[in-house]
Amino acid sequence: MSQAPGTVLRTLRELTGLGVSEVAARANVSESYLVRVEAGEATPTDAWLGFVASILADALIEKSPEPDDPPASPQK
Repeated sequence: MSQAPGTVLRTLRELTGLGVSEVAARANVSESYLVRVEAGEATPTDAWLGFVASILADALIEKSPEPDDPPASPQK
């Protein structure tokens, strides 16, 4: 069973550690609209969902730890 887009957005937002206000500001929407989308009470466009997904993906990348050092190349 697939999840509603709002449920997925909320899960991703929580994984990033960003609050509703931060994501709403980055997405240029009101906090109440984002809350309604996450609750399944508002239906965003596919374009808006893609935009917010890219915001959350960027936040996840920023949150990811940097690798220590690249692996050493094998000796010949």
